[in-house]
Amino acid sequence: MSLGGRTPFNMDVSPLQVLLLIQLDGGPRYGYEVLKSLKEEFEGIWEPKTGTVYPALKSLERKGYVETLEKEGTDFYMITPEGRALFRLMESHLSESLDFTVKYLSVVFKWMSTDMQQGAIRLMGKLADKDEALTERMLTEFYRNLDTEVKVSFLKNIKNVTMHRLKLIDSLLQEHDNA
Repeated sequence: MSLGGRTPFNMDVSPLQVLLLIQLDGGPRYGYEVLKSLKEEFEGIWEPKTGTVYPALKSLERKGYVETLEKEGTDFYMITPEGRALFRLMESHLSESLDFTVKYLSVVFKWMSTDMQQGAIRLMGKLADKDEALTERMLTEFYRNLDTEVKVSFLKNIKNVTMHRLKLIDSLLQEHDNA
């Protein structure tokens, strides 16, 4: 898939710009409104500044993903059709990137020395602790905004994945107990 010569591995938007596009997908917003939303969501973690957000918006405008509408002396930013099309490209990019990352980490872990694997296991334990909080927050946010039919399908999928993981863990524990 490509969009104007860009491929899923050659994205020309930053993580901040992705956040801006997602906000604008909900409707036109003025710059300070976007900045305020970012500050509220990332409070205590990251302090977005006007010197970062406004240039990011202007860059999106130059790339054709956003357009500006002046209303009563205030610039309102709106996502363009090309900006919306970029979401489809990002979905493909993320899917392909996840596939590569999973395989890459599998190979890295396989090739590590025993000492390195011990360190990796400690790190995975820390990630698992974060994953629990992250998953709970993400599930709550995603779930709140989904249609009923999609909610049920989404939750069943998450349950199936979790059950599969639990069966694998039980199997590995069983092997350990039998050894």
